[in-house]
Amino acid sequence: MISAAVTLDARAALPEAVLAGAGCLLLLMEAFLPATRRAFGAISILAAGGYMVLLERIPAARAFGGTLDGSIFAHVFGLFLGLAAVLTLLVARPYLERAVQGGLVASDGEFYPLLLWGAVGLSLMARGLDLLVIFLGLETFSLCFYILAAYFKRSEASSEAGLKYFLTGAFASSFTLFGIAFVFGKTGTTAIAGFADARVAADPLLLAGLVFLMSGFAFKVALAPFHAWAPDVYAGMPTPAVAFLSVAPKGAALVVLFRVLGGVFDGLPSSRLRAGLAAVAVLSMVIGNLVALAQRDIKRLLAYSGIAHMGYVAITLAVFGRDAFAAALVYLFAYALTNVGAFAAVAALYRDESKAHPVGLLAGMGTRAPLAAGVLALCMISLGGIPATAGFIGKFFVFKSAIEKDLLWLALVGVINSLVSLGYYLRVVYVLYMREPVEPEGPPPLAPESRLALLLCGLGVLAVGLFPGRLWQIAQAASRAVPHLGP
Repeated sequence: MISAAVTLDARAALPEAVLAGAGCLLLLMEAFLPATRRAFGAISILAAGGYMVLLERIPAARAFGGTLDGSIFAHVFGLFLGLAAVLTLLVARPYLERAVQGGLVASDGEFYPLLLWGAVGLSLMARGLDLLVIFLGLETFSLCFYILAAYFKRSEASSEAGLKYFLTGAFASSFTLFGIAFVFGKTGTTAIAGFADARVAADPLLLAGLVFLMSGFAFKVALAPFHAWAPDVYAGMPTPAVAFLSVAPKGAALVVLFRVLGGVFDGLPSSRLRAGLAAVAVLSMVIGNLVALAQRDIKRLLAYSGIAHMGYVAITLAVFGRDAFAAALVYLFAYALTNVGAFAAVAALYRDESKAHPVGLLAGMGTRAPLAAGVLALCMISLGGIPATAGFIGKFFVFKSAIEKDLLWLALVGVINSLVSLGYYLRVVYVLYMREPVEPEGPPPLAPESRLALLLCGLGVLAVGLFPGRLWQIAQAASRAVPHLGP
C-alpha cells in the first residue's frame, strides 16, 4: 500500500517531472526522429503549460520531508517561470532555424531539452526549503546554460561566452558550497526552517557562510561587483537563451536570498547587513546605468541595463519584509515581460546571428518592421520606468517599499538612476524612428511564433502598467505564504 507521504511527494514533484520528461523525450526524438524537429517548440510549450497547470494543483503542503514548497508562492513563481519559458520558446524556433541555415550550428534539436531542464533547476531553487535542494537546482540550471551559452559551435563569440560563463559560474558555485558548509557547521542543519532556532545570527562563522552564499547568488543575479560575466555572455549567447537567462534565474536567486536571510534572522536581518545590501543595490544601479550609456551594441546595452535593474530590485532586500517581497515579485513579473519582449524584438530585427548587434543597424526599422520595432520601443520605455508601462509599476512598488521603511535616500538614488537610464533607452527609440536605414537588406521575415511572442509581451507590458491591482494582490498573497519574512 502506497503511503500518503509517498503520494504527496509524487504529486509535488509532478510539475518538474513533466518538464524533465519532455526534455528526455525531445532528446530521444532528436536522436531517432530528426525529421520531427519542427514540432519540438510546440512540444516544449505544451510541457511548460502543463508545468504551470500541475503546479497550481499540487497539494498545499511541504513535500519530501519539508524540503519542497507547495504553497501559493510556488504557484505564483511557477507562473513567472512558465511565462518566461513559453515566451522564450515562441521566439526560439524561427531564430534557431536561421542559425542552422547560416551554418552556426548543425541542429537546433538540443536547445529545447536544455531549456526545459534549466527550468527544472530554477523551479527546484525557488521551491527548495533546504540548501542542498537549492544547490541541486542551481547546478542543474547552470550546467544546462553553460552549454546554451556556447551553443553556436562555429561562432568564436559563442565559444567565448560559454567558457567565461562556465569558469565564473564554477567559481560562484564553489562560493555557494562553501557558504552551505559554513552554515551547516554552525547550525547543524541545511533546512532553512532550522536556522532561526539556532539563535546564532551574530556568530562570525554563520555570517561568513551567509556572505559566501550571498556572493554565489549575487553572481546569478549579476549584482555588482559580481556582474562582469554578463555583457560578454549576453553578446555571445543565442538571443532566445539570453532572454530566458536575463529574467528567470534572477527571480529564483532573489527568492533564495529572501528565504535564507529571513530564516537566519527570523524576519529582520541586522542593520549592518541591510546597509551592505543597500550599498550593493546602489553600486549595481550606478555601474549598470553609467556603463550602459557608453554601449553601442544592443545586447551589451541590455546586459548593463539588467545589472542596473537587479540593483533596483535589490532595494527590496535592504528594505526586507512581506511588502518588500511582494514588490520584488511584481518587479520580476514586469521585468520578465519587458526584457523578454526586448530580446524577442532583437531576435526579429537582426538578420546575421554571427555578427555583433550594433544599435546603429536598428536605423529605419520603425517603418521596415513596425511590430518588432514598436515592441522594442515600448520595452525601452518600460525599462526606463515611464508611466503606463509595467516597468513604471515595478519601480513604483519597489521605491514605495523603501520610503515606507524610512529609506527615502535609497528610493531617491533609484529615481535618479532611472532618469539617467532614459539617456540610453530613448537613444534606441530615436535610432528606430528618426534615423535613415543603413542596411540595404531589411530584417528577416517575421515568423508567426515571433509575432505572437511580440504581441503577448507588448500587451502584457501595457496591461500590467495600466491595471496593476490584481498582480499586486497575487504578489501579496504569495508573500504571506513565505515564512520568516517579518510582519
